[in-house]
Amino acid sequence: MANSAIQRLLHPRSIAVLGASDNPVKLSGRPIELMKRFGYTGRLLPVNARRAEVQGLPAYRDLDEIDGEIDLAMVMLPADKVADGLRDCAARGIPAAIVGASGFAEIGARGEHLQRQLEAVIAETGIRVLGPNCLGMFSLRDRAMPTFTSAMDDSSALVDGPAAFVSQSGAFGTFIFSAAQHAGLGISHFLNTGNEADLSVAEVLGGLVETDGVEVLMAYLEGVHRGRELLAVARRAHELDKPILVVKVGSSEAGARAARSHTASLAGEDAVFDGAARQHGIVRLAGQEQLLDTAQVFAGGRRARGRRLSTLSLSGGAGVLMADVASDNGLLVQPWDEAWQQQMAEVIPAYGSPRNPIDLTATLISDPDLLRRGLDVAVRHPGTDMIAVLLGNADNASAQLIDAIEQAHRATDRPLVVVWTGGSGRPRRRLQELGIPCFTDPGRAAAALGKLADFSLRPPLPEPERPDDIDEQVVRAIIQDLRDEGRTQLDEHESSRLIAAYGIPCAGAFPAKTPDAAVAAAHELGGPVAVKLLSRSIGHKSDIGGVRLGLTGDAEIRVAAEELLTVARDAGDPGARLLVQRMAAGTELIVGIKRDPAFGPVVVVGFGGVLVDVLADSRVGVAPLDVDAAERLLLSLRGSRLFGEVRGKPARDLGAAADAVARLSWLAHDLADDIAELDVNPLLLDEVGKGVIAVDCLAVLTPAE
Repeated sequence: MANSAIQRLLHPRSIAVLGASDNPVKLSGRPIELMKRFGYTGRLLPVNARRAEVQGLPAYRDLDEIDGEIDLAMVMLPADKVADGLRDCAARGIPAAIVGASGFAEIGARGEHLQRQLEAVIAETGIRVLGPNCLGMFSLRDRAMPTFTSAMDDSSALVDGPAAFVSQSGAFGTFIFSAAQHAGLGISHFLNTGNEADLSVAEVLGGLVETDGVEVLMAYLEGVHRGRELLAVARRAHELDKPILVVKVGSSEAGARAARSHTASLAGEDAVFDGAARQHGIVRLAGQEQLLDTAQVFAGGRRARGRRLSTLSLSGGAGVLMADVASDNGLLVQPWDEAWQQQMAEVIPAYGSPRNPIDLTATLISDPDLLRRGLDVAVRHPGTDMIAVLLGNADNASAQLIDAIEQAHRATDRPLVVVWTGGSGRPRRRLQELGIPCFTDPGRAAAALGKLADFSLRPPLPEPERPDDIDEQVVRAIIQDLRDEGRTQLDEHESSRLIAAYGIPCAGAFPAKTPDAAVAAAHELGGPVAVKLLSRSIGHKSDIGGVRLGLTGDAEIRVAAEELLTVARDAGDPGARLLVQRMAAGTELIVGIKRDPAFGPVVVVGFGGVLVDVLADSRVGVAPLDVDAAERLLLSLRGSRLFGEVRGKPARDLGAAADAVARLSWLAHDLADDIAELDVNPLLLDEVGKGVIAVDCLAVLTPAE
């Protein structure tokens, strides 16, 4: 029923407008006016208790006067009347409604009360609601326009197409829609989710991803309420080869604060969204310009087989610039081999360059057919995955140049874009009409092609498999013991036992109550040892001098133990014990888990040790992860070169680190209701074949309910 309601929202065959005005200029009259103007072919049903006719259509005093099914209601009532209006819709059997009124949670306590009333009606009746505080939606494909936006006023620009756009912001979303229309990017559906009292961006995208003819999904997000739902949609889009292009704001403190006040969104931690998007193939973009550029490249449905870009230009300088910006975006502009250079050399002037970037020279202006000949070679070149044509001005020769580009575009299924700088703009508009992406700047073209290559070559998204060697009995015993004692803080020894039960290697260690016991433990372990405070109340031992490293002799160990027990007493924990641990060495990582309010349990990886806050090099993944996804997460760190051979030091055991991260992500998943946070810092990474070892671990349980 829920999915059916969303489909009827997206493709309504009949629309009732509650509170419809006879005045087409009023917000409550706009939906009727727009649907009449654009030829909506479904049943359009104005509801107005005081009028027999609205804008030339028969009006109904209430919903009960209307015969037959109603797919969608647009509730154009004041905020304090909305809950009753929705109740009437549900009683009439209407599956979905749009609430345009503002004055709900976005304005604070007064509006929150009204939104809770609205949410109670939704929960009680099961009606699905878009909004409140939203502009509604429109479908150019169905000419259904239950909206009061002004974006429709320029009717000459409306272009249907393969893209659909969902925005949490109404006005700004329609600004982007209008810009897309003027750029020649066809958008079939636009929906504004507003406060998301019911339907979220994720649910709307879930309906659109199943819609035939929608091939590119676009979204503008101020916050994410239901992260796991969004990732489920991303997984489905991944299966259907439909990209989800997202602009997510709120990355700064000021932006997050503004997002909350605008649509009552929880912006959440931006790093979590960024990691979730990267992990699930969501294409995150920096702003409006990048969103539209990238959507244009995706709209043609072409995919890149690799990252090799061949560029043909009338300016050698433009070709060099394109090579630079292409490299910045992960693309490869490589010289062609000699045989293919020779083929290109046969069709271009002797003073041109056939290497790649290919310089066709300014002869192109007087001999436009030169572009056709050059492109004929480029589309046959087996080492080309994408083609970029760089032109400028040349209005007088534009017709022949465009013909050559169109022929090449038809002759290949590889992505082909044009950068046309200067001139009147008419050539760019003509190329857009032909469905050929056209830009004014090489950097914008390269950025869009880079995103296309990333998506085209994205890794598979298999369901992670849970390790079969987890010692669940130990895990349950540790958690139960702490619950029985009423504690939430695990000490280091308990925390290490917990992760060891998930198969994560831990450094050999023994707890000790006295200096003599510490010496005995050191003898048992052998070699240099570390002596640390073992406390249930002191979390970060190094902050108070609670760690001694590289100890060897009995006297040294005994003195260190006595000093640490004194430190513990001074810090307010006279019952603290000691942990004697075998020394270990390696590249220091931090691996942690926490619970995100939108995405649930997540795992954080970074370069660690005591400098973790200084290095600030970390990435986030949504739990659980498989080993391949964990390895990609580690390789996305800025310092990932440290995993390879560096200055004579052998490469690190990246596979073992990925296995440990994957296992910890399963701990986060399995114990999501019990573990509030957990840090392994450091996880020491040895050379290839020698694995990893957890040296310090701290876990905190969620409070008992």
